[in-house]
Amino acid sequence: MSTNGSVFDRARALFLHYAEPLDLERRYPGLELHKRLTSPDKIIAVRLSLQKDDGTIRVYDAFRVQFNDDLGPYKGGLRFHPQVTLDEVQALAFWMYIKTAVVNIPFGGAKGGITVDYKSLSLAEKERLTKKFAIVLANDIGENTDIPAPDVNTGPREMAWMSHAWRMTRGRYHRGMVTGKPLHLGGSEGRVEATGHGCATTLLEAARDQGVDPHGAKLVVQGFGNAGRYAAVELAKRGAKLIIASDSRAAIHNPDGLDVDALIAFKDRTGSVAGFPGSRPIDPGEVFVAPCDFLVPAALEDCITAEIAPKIQAKIIAEAANGPTTQDAVHILFKRGITVVPDVLANAGGVTVSYFEWVQNRQEYYWTRDEVIDRMNARLANAYRQIADRAKEEKTSLRQAAYQCAIERVVRAALERGAQ
Repeated sequence: MSTNGSVFDRARALFLHYAEPLDLERRYPGLELHKRLTSPDKIIAVRLSLQKDDGTIRVYDAFRVQFNDDLGPYKGGLRFHPQVTLDEVQALAFWMYIKTAVVNIPFGGAKGGITVDYKSLSLAEKERLTKKFAIVLANDIGENTDIPAPDVNTGPREMAWMSHAWRMTRGRYHRGMVTGKPLHLGGSEGRVEATGHGCATTLLEAARDQGVDPHGAKLVVQGFGNAGRYAAVELAKRGAKLIIASDSRAAIHNPDGLDVDALIAFKDRTGSVAGFPGSRPIDPGEVFVAPCDFLVPAALEDCITAEIAPKIQAKIIAEAANGPTTQDAVHILFKRGITVVPDVLANAGGVTVSYFEWVQNRQEYYWTRDEVIDRMNARLANAYRQIADRAKEEKTSLRQAAYQCAIERVVRAALERGAQ
């Protein structure tokens, strides 16, 4: 399978590769299911003009892609970053609808973004730009249509701005029109740590299957951001020992283990893991190939390549990031017998708790953090079990089993709703 082409082309090729054994065209002739399942329902591309504090006008490209609502309303994050492209947004919306189907929650996929150096804007400029995007999208988003959430450079603050602008435009107060909100505006307990916690939950399920005791297991986290740090916290509670952590500025090592809570506090204070007391710096290239039991890639796409895969010494990899492993590397790792918990399952904790937030908003009845986390763990563990059982029975990877479970769920919904 080719790994060339755009991000979306590669995402679509991956889908078709895993859909091939399902033989959809033969089982359902004349319905063009492959095209239906790999083409976005709607692409919104707009120009946003922002008046800066100094009175000048800047113009930015902005996008929202809605991808397959056979299972329910579109769902997906908003990223404000200079490198946002329509191609990337399409791919991420595509992966989101697969992810929601993997964990069997009633959402489709969506993604949005603005091509902007968001960090360089003043607070007032950020608010004006975010609210203008919400106003432009007002007829295309909502709790029964398309539900945005935070992503790169966005968070509870931006979701509160989006909610307010949408309410002022539509004249209705629907808390569930966005998720990832501040708690006092209808956000959910447990949302901040959900992605990392869910990654740890699925990794521990895989460890149980592989007979790997987490107590004393050596852990490596590449990308000590939100997902990476909370995965480390949960695994440390089970006795795992964090020996290597990295971020965009540095990689550090301590064979006796890094104190996870102290490292989090240090990074929050300094902005990086660099110089953490009791650690030594290592080359970032060593992070993936170090001997360990658990490897959690929690940063960039395509960082585990065909060149790196033969050198990896981890027993289990859990993908907290989106698409951290190239397809060529996926095949190498599978042949080597290294278990990979794929991103569409390992990082689905975030969208699962977003779903819980949406449910709580619709009921206006809110759960405790323990209730949220327990429900998330149960859903992810159940999804892992179904996928692992299928992978074992069909002698495939967890990734292939996950995709096939998701594809079959969406196909079933599409056919039951009617093929038109």
